[in-house]
Amino acid sequence: MIRGLNDILKKSIPASLLVGMLFSCSNDIEEIKALTDEREIATQTIIDGTFFYTENGKLSNKLEAAKLDRFEGEDGHLEVSGGFTLTMYDSLEQIEATLRAENGTFYEILNRLEAREKVVLENNDGNRLDTEELIWLQDSDKVYTDKFVVITTEEAIIKGKGLISDTRFRKRQIKEVTGIIYVDDPNKKDTLNGF
Repeated sequence: MIRGLNDILKKSIPASLLVGMLFSCSNDIEEIKALTDEREIATQTIIDGTFFYTENGKLSNKLEAAKLDRFEGEDGHLEVSGGFTLTMYDSLEQIEATLRAENGTFYEILNRLEAREKVVLENNDGNRLDTEELIWLQDSDKVYTDKFVVITTEEAIIKGKGLISDTRFRKRQIKEVTGIIYVDDPNKKDTLNGF
């Protein structure tokens, strides 16, 4: 009798599970749409890509990205992750500045790049900006942040909260300066803060 009961249980448990799964699996059409929304799924993914951008036939920017995802839709944008480097060139195609960060979002319609995490902007004069977020407005040749910044030059190390600068990091205005440390000459005037 026990043997017969075991046989029945062995056959009925899988059948009961299958029937239960069939009847419990129902998806709302809105849930399905939310999962498959085109803004949430990358339409293109590129691993270890290098992209060249030109203006009037001359190299203006080069983007090297560990991973780049393209998203379509109303707010079409590119998501860069795993680290990226954006190199900016002058009209003679010489490097003027380099922007590095762990992650970023580029909104193509707005020509706006939001660089995040371990952001470093360096120009060919040796000046360096370190922050956690930097917004680059390509059309206006402007970068800015409201986050904590550290600026390192040959003359000084400047800390503050917030910055506005040109993309080549030559003309800059630092907000809420919290300290200046002169490396070479403690009597040297601050010529770094302002346009």
